Amino acid sequence: MNPLNPFFAIIIFFIAFTTAYIINLKFKITNNDTRYETIDGIRGFLAIGVFIHHASIWFQYLQIKSWVAPKSNLYNQLGQTSVSLFFMITSFLFITKLLNSENQKINWSIIFISRFFRLVPMYLVSIFLLISIVFIISDWQLNVPPFKLLKEVLEWGTFTILGSPTINDLSFTHIINAGVVWSLPYEWLFYFSLPIISILIFKKKTSFFYTVISLFFILCFFKIYGSSIPHLLSFLGGIIPPFIIKYNTKKINFNSNFYSIIILLCLGLILLFHTSDNYICKLLIIIVFNLIALGNEMFGVLKNTTLKFLGEISYSTYLIHGIIIFITLYFGFSLEVVEKMPPSTFCSIIFLITPIIILTSFLSYRNIEKPFMDYSKKINYDKIKHSITEFYKRKA
Repeated sequence: MNPLNPFFAIIIFFIAFTTAYIINLKFKITNNDTRYETIDGIRGFLAIGVFIHHASIWFQYLQIKSWVAPKSNLYNQLGQTSVSLFFMITSFLFITKLLNSENQKINWSIIFISRFFRLVPMYLVSIFLLISIVFIISDWQLNVPPFKLLKEVLEWGTFTILGSPTINDLSFTHIINAGVVWSLPYEWLFYFSLPIISILIFKKKTSFFYTVISLFFILCFFKIYGSSIPHLLSFLGGIIPPFIIKYNTKKINFNSNFYSIIILLCLGLILLFHTSDNYICKLLIIIVFNLIALGNEMFGVLKNTTLKFLGEISYSTYLIHGIIIFITLYFGFSLEVVEKMPPSTFCSIIFLITPIIILTSFLSYRNIEKPFMDYSKKINYDKIKHSITEFYKRKA
């Protein structure tokens, strides 16, 4: 077996699923009250798909010393299509919030603070691990001027919105976490676009402050990154289902075997393409997501409790799987040893660390993500707003 054999992916999914099932027997963390169970279920597949994608890239990297997309359509799409679907999930959930708010005023402070506590803590932990690994490899020696190092760290600290430079002159910094953070600036682009979207699409009144912040972020983002049409199309694809759900007067039942078969056909056709950036491929991905967001359970698979468990811990899985792979290959064996291993041995190593990734993701979720998410829900925003108002009144 080699890491481009389809059975490699199947075995990893099986090990991840089994590990999650065992953990979930003891620790129930799945939110059973969610309105969108199929979304939670698909997220469980996506994070594992990205992990498998990077495992196959690692095998290729050891052979050709270049971090590039795997040649296999399947293994490349496990990463690219998964990220496209993550983008669609983001836009689906937040456009749904805006659409359901009706004539109510949107509290942007709550939205942005909740996003901060949802994304930042675990991200900072992952960056702390990355920087620690850089300095362990550097024998704790400073190889660049202090201010240059500070600039590098700060750029990584901005979710790489300002850049993802090498740290301390370590040329392979980006592969320590498998380069997963590239997608997060696009997530923040969407969040900061919401005030403008609420004005243009929903005709909602938005404060001057958040309108300016939104425009400023959008302009700066496109100045730095340019326009990436395929990624923007992913977000656009996720905007469609909320309107169908709200205005589906005929109450079409999308959870039927007919639509499940269409999803399977689309998934099969996606594998004919090497990249999800292809517009036809993107359309197929949008069809798949829309049917799932509209309630299709894929013959009941997406309502599986274990899959929803994997969905809950997917952010941690996304951020740390690359770090665990790197630690195992670099420190556990050394890259020189691993590159001489037969493909079957490399596969065995990935199989063995799969339970570690799932367990670590669960612990990260329970001890880092969940406490900060719960804390953000307890913040008394009205009290904070009142205190700020009183402060400025006294100053005046």
